[in-house]
Amino acid sequence: MNCYLIILNNDDYKISKGAVKATFSKSVNTYDAAAVLQREVLARLLARVKLLSKQADCLLDLGSGTGLAREELQSYFNAKFHVELDIALPMLLFANANLTNRTCTWVCSDAESLPFKAESFNLIFSASMLQWCNDIDNVFRDCLRTLCTNGLFIFSLFGPETLQELRHCFAEEDPQPHVISFSDMHVIGDQLLQAGFHAPVMETETMTVEYQDPMQLLLDLKSTGATNNLANRSRGLLTKRRLNAVLQRYQDFRLPNGKYPATYEIVYGHAWKHASGEDEPFPSEEWQPIEFV
Repeated sequence: MNCYLIILNNDDYKISKGAVKATFSKSVNTYDAAAVLQREVLARLLARVKLLSKQADCLLDLGSGTGLAREELQSYFNAKFHVELDIALPMLLFANANLTNRTCTWVCSDAESLPFKAESFNLIFSASMLQWCNDIDNVFRDCLRTLCTNGLFIFSLFGPETLQELRHCFAEEDPQPHVISFSDMHVIGDQLLQAGFHAPVMETETMTVEYQDPMQLLLDLKSTGATNNLANRSRGLLTKRRLNAVLQRYQDFRLPNGKYPATYEIVYGHAWKHASGEDEPFPSEEWQPIEFV
C-alpha cells in the first residue's frame, strides 16, 4: 500500500457557514428519517443531563434542528423560558409548523455569535452541532457569558475517528479534504478550561453503523445535511468516475457479514459556570460515566 504525506493548512478545514445553512435547509424534510445515529446520540445526551441537573428555569437548545430534543427537555425541566437556536431557518419553521401552543421561543442565528445578554440561561444543551463551528473557543466563551452562575453546559459532538473509512477512500482519490476535521476529546476539555468553565468532564464512545451498500451512507449524509461544507471544497459535482472509485475502495472495509461500516466517534462533555473566585468542588466532579446498553 502506498503512503502519502499531505500537508494541509488550517484553512483547508474551515467550514463555510453559507454551505452549512444551505445544506441543512435543503435536508429539512429528510433529516428526521435519516438521522438514526443522531437520535441515538441525542437520547444518550438527554440521559446524561438528567443525571446532572434537576431544574432549569431558562434553557437553550443550541443547534436545535427539527426540534427532536424539545419534548423531553420540556417534560423534564418544565422551563419557564425555552429557546431553540439554529442557523437554518427552514429547520426552525419545520420544528414549529405543527405547534398549537407556543411552548418555546426560536431564534435563527449562528452559534458562534449568540444574540443573548449575559446570564440568560441555567442550562445550555447542544447535540451533534459543535463540529460545524470554526471558532469553538469563542463558542465556549459565549456560552459561559450567557450562562447564569452554577449553570450547566452539556453537549455532544463528533470526534476525529468519525467517518474514518470514508475519509480514507476519498484521500486515495483526491488530496483535498472531503470530510470535515473533528476535534479530539482532550483538546475540547482544555478549551473548556481556557474559556473559564469549571470541572469539565469528557468522555467518548465509538458507534458503528452498518450499511448494505456504501452508497447508502453517502445518501444518508446528504439527507441529514452532513455533506462536504468545507470552505475550499471543489465547486464541481463529484464525477461518476470518481464516485465509483470511492465506492470501489470502500470494498476494502467490507465486513464478514457482507455489510459496510461507518465509524462514528461520539464525544460527550459537560462543565459548569462557577461564581468568580469559587474553588470548592462541584457535584460534577463526583459524577462517574455510566454504561448504556
